[in-house]
Amino acid sequence: MSQDLSSQPGLGPARLDEFLRFVTAIVGEDNVSQDPSSGGPVGLDGSTKYGDPFPLGRAHAPGPAIRPETVDQIREIVRAANVFRVPLWTVSLGKNLGYGGSAPVVDGTVILDLHRMKKIIEINEEYAYAMVEPGVTFIELYEEIQRRKLNLWISVPAIGWGSVVGNTLERGFGYTPEAAHYKQQCGMEVVLPNGDLLRTGMGVVEDSPVWPLYSGGFGPGLDGIFFQSNYGIVTKMGIHMSPAPEAYTRILVDVPKESDLTPLVGAMSDLMRRRIVGNPPHLSHRMVMLITSAKMNPKIAETLGSYAKFDRHIPDELIDSLSTTLGLPAWRAGFALYGPPEAQAGLLEAVKRRFQSVEGAVLTSETFTAAPGEFLKGEDVTPDFLPQNGVPSLDHIKPFTAKEDGGLWHNCYAPVIPPSGRELYEWYVGAKKITAEHDLNFFADFHVFDRYVISINIVNFHPSAKQRLYHLQFALMEHSKRLGYMEYRTHVSFMDATAAHQTFNHGAFGRFTTLLKDAIDPNGILSPGKSGVWNSNDKLQRLSIQGAGK
Repeated sequence: MSQDLSSQPGLGPARLDEFLRFVTAIVGEDNVSQDPSSGGPVGLDGSTKYGDPFPLGRAHAPGPAIRPETVDQIREIVRAANVFRVPLWTVSLGKNLGYGGSAPVVDGTVILDLHRMKKIIEINEEYAYAMVEPGVTFIELYEEIQRRKLNLWISVPAIGWGSVVGNTLERGFGYTPEAAHYKQQCGMEVVLPNGDLLRTGMGVVEDSPVWPLYSGGFGPGLDGIFFQSNYGIVTKMGIHMSPAPEAYTRILVDVPKESDLTPLVGAMSDLMRRRIVGNPPHLSHRMVMLITSAKMNPKIAETLGSYAKFDRHIPDELIDSLSTTLGLPAWRAGFALYGPPEAQAGLLEAVKRRFQSVEGAVLTSETFTAAPGEFLKGEDVTPDFLPQNGVPSLDHIKPFTAKEDGGLWHNCYAPVIPPSGRELYEWYVGAKKITAEHDLNFFADFHVFDRYVISINIVNFHPSAKQRLYHLQFALMEHSKRLGYMEYRTHVSFMDATAAHQTFNHGAFGRFTTLLKDAIDPNGILSPGKSGVWNSNDKLQRLSIQGAGK
């Protein structure tokens, strides 16, 4: 439903009540929540409220929520937001656990929730791509591929309930060869802060068949400015996938000592640079393996005793003792080989030969081969701790749904580090010590790419420890800054602090992002404060519109 805004007065203070009445006529009363207590996609424990399930520092309280279903509705809402001076915080589904959920930086910001935009516009088996709207989840895309019996494997993150578009825009990743999702994105449709509609890449040509095939386009490449930004609302996105392989080999490599992290990572990243290993190896510390075992073995949980609540640091001596009893390695790496059966044996031999240089390394493997003339389905192979087979699951949210003793929260601290193993081990030793000094536990969740490592310190903790977690975050940031590292993404509570580390040339990057924000969103309508990007008006940065218009 299109409405005329021409009679509205010029910009002034936020007029929230008028704005909500206006957008209700656009999307319908059922798709506007006057408060954030309901209306969102189903999350932890069946909740549909907006906000952060694991709030740190402060709650980052969301305001009302709007749920459009079409691009035209979004354009009208954005135009109205400019007239009524009401900022919007855009979420695809808001299920990014450990990074803030659907909570905005600025309290009271209206949530623009895109989870009703569920169209899978196209899946192309021949060229291995899909075009989707932001409400489409990894699980839904996977299920549609299975329904059509297509020979495609998608790259999915650890928890499959999130948005394909949302995860990609946050530079999330998965575990098949197309793991770095932002590199597999091809073509966007974007509603700009003034309500105009833009397509990137070859989408600039009307109905171009190469829009989802060639990301470069002609002239400036604009796709990158919409990653982790507040410069537009992505309403369609192309994403590349893997053709289903004829054969697949899953590989595990265990090493006995913590210091073996250095040669282990060096070997894996070298194999990736040489294109022998195609997907990013996942690396877990024995702490992760131990806690996973504790969930299945009541005796281990009993031995952990009160430490199983994760409200304080588990002594290293107890971890060592339990690990020895269970025969756990210091580190376990998991990765895979994909391709024709003729190549599997040779590639596997090359991998084994490379790990002969890693003292004490124990390699195990398992190969699966499709029938002649056919391709493997992801469910045909043995699942791993993370979905190297492209099959999404919800297994990794289970620890956060239990309510005993107040439940379990988590935060992810994730700097990007060079891939030799030397730098990672140096960072790890310091970060582990800092985490223990804050009486919390370091769950190493490292992801090795060819030229970098995303080194996630997952801190699982009891809610009573959240204040210590807040202080731990800043200590870890200072530790990384001294070494020249920064996170690849962060929780909403720490976006400004992370952006403050962009110090080259006295903050030239921040000056440019502000310049761009002022030029394309002068009213500061879209997601104020996202990734530390603000308009130059400092008052707008600290504006809380909670209760505006009342």
